[in-house]
Amino acid sequence: MMVNPTGFARCQRCRQLCRPRKGNPNSRPFRKAAEGLCVNCAVTEFLKTTEPISGLLSGIGPEVLLRFDLQRQVGNIMSAGNCDASLSEISWQTVVDQWDLPMPKLRRGITRKGV
Repeated sequence: MMVNPTGFARCQRCRQLCRPRKGNPNSRPFRKAAEGLCVNCAVTEFLKTTEPISGLLSGIGPEVLLRFDLQRQVGNIMSAGNCDASLSEISWQTVVDQWDLPMPKLRRGITRKGV
């Protein structure tokens, strides 16, 4: 994310404006960061790359994420991992709508930063 003078940056995947922050390095499954992905894209990446979740979603489609009981389970995972982001920050409709956007390529030696 490139931070502009107003303090906002653009997500490297969806280009949405978001406010970068310093994150807790122990936050899992993702954390807030000065650059990288917005919370919706970070959640999408987590869901698409974590087995068995990704396998289940590839079989039934991302629309199932609009169900409150599944959202609550993702919230439990975030809570157990001491995640910087909260469940209320996630726009599940945006996650579903942008599901097929490609993830940005990482440069060699660079690890993905959080939200």
